[in-house]
Amino acid sequence: MNNKNMSNIKPIISIGDLAKALNHSRARFYQLQKEMIYPPPLYDIRTKRPFYDAHLQQICHEVRASGIGWNGRYILFYSPRKNNSDRPTRKSNSKNRELVMTLNNMGLHVSHGEVADAVKELYPQGFNQDTGVVIRELFRFFKQGM
Repeated sequence: MNNKNMSNIKPIISIGDLAKALNHSRARFYQLQKEMIYPPPLYDIRTKRPFYDAHLQQICHEVRASGIGWNGRYILFYSPRKNNSDRPTRKSNSKNRELVMTLNNMGLHVSHGEVADAVKELYPQGFNQDTGVVIRELFRFFKQGM
């Protein structure tokens, strides 16, 4: 095991923290644990809360690094997703959806793609204006193009 993984080893750790250290969601970690890819946790006698001690953490990190499960089965792990800041956010998608619906209600039949392109052209740095002003500008933009 490399030094990077050794720095993640603590005396005890919760399942959520171990899943995060292994680049899994808790749901995926539980799924792999159920398939015996990862060893089962220890439990605190008093609280019955599951945890992993340093030895079990080391085993989990070795499983992740080697691709050979605790049960001896081979497992391929996907790489964690990259945070792509170029992708539109849900907020901008919902804002565009609102613009499309409003323009359609005003008698313009425009698609989400057309509105997104028009917004990029009219507001290259993005818009922080009143929605009514943006709708007016988009309405004029599409009316001139017809």
